[in-house]
Amino acid sequence: MEEYDDYDFGSASKMKMILAALDLEIRSDAVLARAVQLAVTHAAQLVLLHVIERETLSYVAGVSGRSETDLQDELKQQMLTRLEALLSETGRTRRSVCRVEFGSPHEVITRVAREISAGLIVIGPGKTQSLKEKILGSTADRVIRTAPTPVLVVRRQPVKPYIQVAVAVDFSPQSAAAAREAHKLAPDGKITLIHVDDIPLTVEQVMLRAGTSQAAMEEYRSARITKASHDLAGFALEVAGPSKTQKRNLQGVPGVVLGRLSRSSRVDLLALGPHGRNVILPTLLGSVTQRVLKEAACDVLVAGPR
Repeated sequence: MEEYDDYDFGSASKMKMILAALDLEIRSDAVLARAVQLAVTHAAQLVLLHVIERETLSYVAGVSGRSETDLQDELKQQMLTRLEALLSETGRTRRSVCRVEFGSPHEVITRVAREISAGLIVIGPGKTQSLKEKILGSTADRVIRTAPTPVLVVRRQPVKPYIQVAVAVDFSPQSAAAAREAHKLAPDGKITLIHVDDIPLTVEQVMLRAGTSQAAMEEYRSARITKASHDLAGFALEVAGPSKTQKRNLQGVPGVVLGRLSRSSRVDLLALGPHGRNVILPTLLGSVTQRVLKEAACDVLVAGPR
């Protein structure tokens, strides 16, 4: 059993700064609405950021015959006006700042998050349209890999604060961090710790080839379930302390099970670490996290140790 940092679910600190990255396309309204709701809940300052890619600036300059310098100032002002209008429509104008910058979106978002010491980055799932994005992942994927703070990927139009929160647990420090950040994000939410036990097909095949009886295989599965239940109870006690949390042990392929869970009306938010214990490079996303980010139907919080 891993050892985790002491944490009291009953004393979650509020976030002081929230960074919302808006592409001003589809789902931007959902991202903004959720960011505003969280800023109000946490009495946090809200920074809205829109990034214009240099390639876009160069293309517009080429077809219009104007200099990039002139266009940069004009585009920046246009986007600032749009951000301020969107912000005004939500009714949130106090303690809010709008910024427009030029560059690679994920690099700018990560840099600004560090500059302002953001406690959370709120972003949309993005789209993997280009060949580069299909290879490297969407802007959201790349922000999650490099961000210095938890990242909330908004998929649903918010109608209320997060109430039903599921945290994927593999007993790693990453999932412990995800549990802590989920509670910080939704202090009034109902936290359910989810462990998915996946018996690799190769293990069962080896057992069958060795002549293992069905009764022995069932005993093996039952022992795994018992151990997982014991470990999950210990994890809950160490990470959540005496606070009441629900605990569920599920069977199956983690990415598939968590994706199905995200489509349930009983889950508002799914939280997990950027990767499990077996990832060699911390800047890589684990296969389960990648699948959840691609297929989840609810909002997803990705948070790891900092």
